[in-house]
Amino acid sequence: MELLPTHAFSTLFPVLQDNLEVYLGLQQFVVTSGTGHRLNITAENDCRRLHCSLRDLSSLLQAVGRLAEYFTGDVFAARFNDALTVVPEQICTFPLHCHVCVCTSRLVKVTLYGSQIKLYNIETAVPSVLKPDLIDVHAQSLAALQAYSHWLAQFYSEVHRQNPEQFISLVSTALEAITPLISCKVQEKLLLSACHLLVSLATTVRPVFLISIPAVQKVFNSITDTSAQRLPDKAQVLVCRALSNVLLLPWPNLPESEQQWAVRSTNHASLVFGTCKKHHSSCFAAKVIIHQTLSVLEDIVESVSGESTKSRQICYQSLQESVQVSLALFPAFIHQSDVTDEMLSFFLTLFQGLRVQMGVPFTEQIIQTFLNMFTREQLAESILHEGSTGCRVVEKFLKILQVVVQEPGQVFKPFLPSVISLCMEQVYPIIAERSSPDVKAELFELLFRVLHHNWSSDVCGGLHPLPPTVLCSQAFGQSFLQPDIHLFKQNLFYLETLNTKQKLYHKKIFRTTMLFQFVNVLLQVLVHKSHDLLQEEIGIATYNMASVDFDGFYSAFLPEFLASCDGVDSNQKNVLGRNFKMDRDLPSFTQNVHRLVNDLRYYRLCNDSLPPGTVKL
Repeated sequence: MELLPTHAFSTLFPVLQDNLEVYLGLQQFVVTSGTGHRLNITAENDCRRLHCSLRDLSSLLQAVGRLAEYFTGDVFAARFNDALTVVPEQICTFPLHCHVCVCTSRLVKVTLYGSQIKLYNIETAVPSVLKPDLIDVHAQSLAALQAYSHWLAQFYSEVHRQNPEQFISLVSTALEAITPLISCKVQEKLLLSACHLLVSLATTVRPVFLISIPAVQKVFNSITDTSAQRLPDKAQVLVCRALSNVLLLPWPNLPESEQQWAVRSTNHASLVFGTCKKHHSSCFAAKVIIHQTLSVLEDIVESVSGESTKSRQICYQSLQESVQVSLALFPAFIHQSDVTDEMLSFFLTLFQGLRVQMGVPFTEQIIQTFLNMFTREQLAESILHEGSTGCRVVEKFLKILQVVVQEPGQVFKPFLPSVISLCMEQVYPIIAERSSPDVKAELFELLFRVLHHNWSSDVCGGLHPLPPTVLCSQAFGQSFLQPDIHLFKQNLFYLETLNTKQKLYHKKIFRTTMLFQFVNVLLQVLVHKSHDLLQEEIGIATYNMASVDFDGFYSAFLPEFLASCDGVDSNQKNVLGRNFKMDRDLPSFTQNVHRLVNDLRYYRLCNDSLPPGTVKL
């Protein structure tokens, strides 16, 4: 396919056509029975042949879907105008101009056929085999059509000004095939395939006429109608995402003045209100309502987070009331980690995508609410059950604070003392001697962000007698003494970044109180071989620290380090010191470090193997 897409297509399509004829011919065997419709194919050999044909058709539909990427981008125009020698014109149901059009229209026809005669609900002679086959073919035809959404988008941009009839026909027919499947009564596999296709049409293709198509309006009404039955969770989220994107995403090929934002904003507010109202009018327990509502709203925010300012403004206007209600409910559920996990997930997505739209006062209110609720007792309750939902709650809270401390300007600077206090006086003491790898990773990233984006000596505002640089650096140093190699690697990278960007190792307070403590820890790690996979990174970091004060390193630190080494005698220590050349370039220095470490380990190994008392240590 990659090397010869046209040849692959011309090879696949006749075989696909043969199997499609079998599938499209099944309608003549559908008869009415007492309980509905039945497929009147009962002979064992016929059922076996049908099973094989349907399985082949599913595979071929997958293959045709995989071909889609080779007909978009730079090759679109060239392959759009290919002669019809690849696919004979007589097999085309629609009078389109190229083999990709033929394929796409054929897929549309197949999906519509499956939805209209409802083969997925039909009784068969071998229900355990043929019914899954029929469902799979229908689902694969939807998935294959979804694969051509980028081609459809490019087709739309080519024809929107002239002769758009073919495109409109394709999209309208596809929606006629999709909408009957968006129902609780349809099997989940088929339902989700239809939902994903609807999302692609709304997000990738974005035709201006989509919301005016009766089939789409019917789906919109069913989602916002409080009396209609709710779809399963995954399907509900996907359909709401599709409808939201129809209303929020800019229409391609049209200027800003023709985007009809006012009408779309009103409709989007109705969508969100109807979705939330629908949940609140049901008889579900409060926790289930919160889960269902927030999963939909979070997905809507996430899908628009990278879009234009106008789209995000409309989105937040629609969600504003729901966000305020969520914040008001948060304290009531603080001891129910499964609910707070979902609430914080929603707020994290809001902070990542819509914090500008939320405005400073409300953002401050959210942060202050969270800081007030996460007392040390509450944090301990959440963290002490490692791997639990409670841990995830704390992780997401720390992620929200990471977003806040990175904000430029002075707006959120007043929160920095509280953030550092939370980290160093409340979270860190709880996790310092525990593994808690995920919470630790987020905590240290937050500390890194605080220092990286707010580098100033008064960042603590007099909160603690020690400056934040020292507080945070001490915590980083402690993490190097623990066995978690992933945390070690992350934190070493953070320290090196702070040195590159902010000259951390050169700062007076770091240089005079901590520099050689860090060098000592890094050398001990190399000697103990506890993090051998990071030898190179540790060697470079050691050089970067030592190079701040080479004179102090060679005259004071190295003799003291060797003097403190146990397991070697004084003569061996002298040899180790003499062999460490006083080089000041990176390659030579790191070579000397690794030689020192290897020789020290060798001496210890030799001494340990000798009879006691042989070597005077």
